[in-house]
Amino acid sequence: MIRNALMAAAGVMVLLSGSIANGASAEQQPYVRIAELEIDAHRLGEYKAILAVEQEASVREEPGVIMLHSVALKDRPNQIRLLEVYASRSAYEAHVKSPHFLRYKEATADMVLSLNLIDTDPVLLCAKVPAKDGTFANCE
Repeated sequence: MIRNALMAAAGVMVLLSGSIANGASAEQQPYVRIAELEIDAHRLGEYKAILAVEQEASVREEPGVIMLHSVALKDRPNQIRLLEVYASRSAYEAHVKSPHFLRYKEATADMVLSLNLIDTDPVLLCAKVPAKDGTFANCE
């Protein structure tokens, strides 16, 4: 099931990358954001569990959420980085109002020591998806 969801999201990424290359309007372009978080080290396991539930629900339930990836810095595991890709700015705005995101924010409010949101301009979004020619890497 997760593999199918990832494959579907990856396919959308390829479609979205075409809108970047073709100079689509701001509302038609993907909205990409990086979040830098510092989490209370004593509550890191609890935070990660809540984050996992939120990320999975967002990708599964929200058509405008294309991809959510979370990683920790290798030498500082309580430093979490999120790469978020939405179909548009309005998809992002809907995401932050969703019930599962609001539950995440409330449940982790006292775990997050700092949060820095970085807006980006997508240059090229690539994803591995099965192509008709048998290859997997697709970039536009």
